[in-house]
Amino acid sequence: MAARGFSAPAARRACATSGERRRKFLTAILAAALALLPCAPAGALAACAGRDLLPLIAERAPAAFAALEAEAAHTPFGHGALFRVAYPGAPPSFVFGTLHLSDPRAAPASAAAALARSRAVLVETVEDGARLRRLPPARALALRAALRAGSGERARDLLDADALRRLAALGREAGFAQQAVADMKPAALALVLDLPSCARAVDYADAWIAAAARARGLTPVGLETLAEQIEALGPLDARTATALLEATLKQASAGEDIVETSLILYARGDLGALLAFMRMGEPLPGVAGSGTPPEFLDLLIDRRSARMAERAAPYLKAGGAFLAVGAAHLPGEKGLLRDLERRGFSVERAD
Repeated sequence: MAARGFSAPAARRACATSGERRRKFLTAILAAALALLPCAPAGALAACAGRDLLPLIAERAPAAFAALEAEAAHTPFGHGALFRVAYPGAPPSFVFGTLHLSDPRAAPASAAAALARSRAVLVETVEDGARLRRLPPARALALRAALRAGSGERARDLLDADALRRLAALGREAGFAQQAVADMKPAALALVLDLPSCARAVDYADAWIAAAARARGLTPVGLETLAEQIEALGPLDARTATALLEATLKQASAGEDIVETSLILYARGDLGALLAFMRMGEPLPGVAGSGTPPEFLDLLIDRRSARMAERAAPYLKAGGAFLAVGAAHLPGEKGLLRDLERRGFSVERAD
């Protein structure tokens, strides 16, 4: 029965109009969220041509280099990228550490056999590429809120005019509109601007692993949403946020060198040294403030490692799973592998 004062046709027209308005509103929310994400790179990207920073660090900052080596040597699960994990009474699973880079060295073949016989595939997130445009409205709204800076959090509140100019230029190089850089949280800016353009292609190991799973008829499981990843990184106090943006700008001048150094450490399976390099106070010798603030890294790595271990544990307990997450999440006392050990898993290197 139609509501009083409406004929049935009028009611249907009202519902249709209301539905159309809601569709347009939700589409606008999604578009606003996507506006804060970079455009896909057009055409082929030139290969990175960086140098290994470790010899330079050893020469110019020998004490810092010795500290890096000592930390790496004492890091639990500091060597290897592929690990076999097993829960009592269940088939083994595998945990693989990736680099979010497009270089072929970031997609080693050592994990291919383990991936091929897996019956469940887990990755950090499945919200990448075209899938972002198919986010449910509520998730799009959450992503928009997670990316957008609040009062006092914007770059203009934290940086001087020269630094703002350089940040805007870095954003344009990465495919962002000026307003997106102005609106985005410092933590989000640091994540999306930390790579040189040569390393920003999307065909890195994480994407290849997800594609391989789908080719076998498996649906990859994302352990986090993009909104959760950003929300885990804040709020940051003004001092930390300022230091993070300044370090991002300073590292940009040697971005290809940082990428090359990370790839060299990864290729030789030295995850402990890779983590220690990420945590260096001056990864660029003699450049004060070039190190990423430890408070930010604790949130980026440790907090998220704990969450990913908790969410992955049920799949790993069932056995036959393949888990691929960023390599920095694996080693260390607060790393994912030590967390799994505490949950009753046996862990051994498998590459």
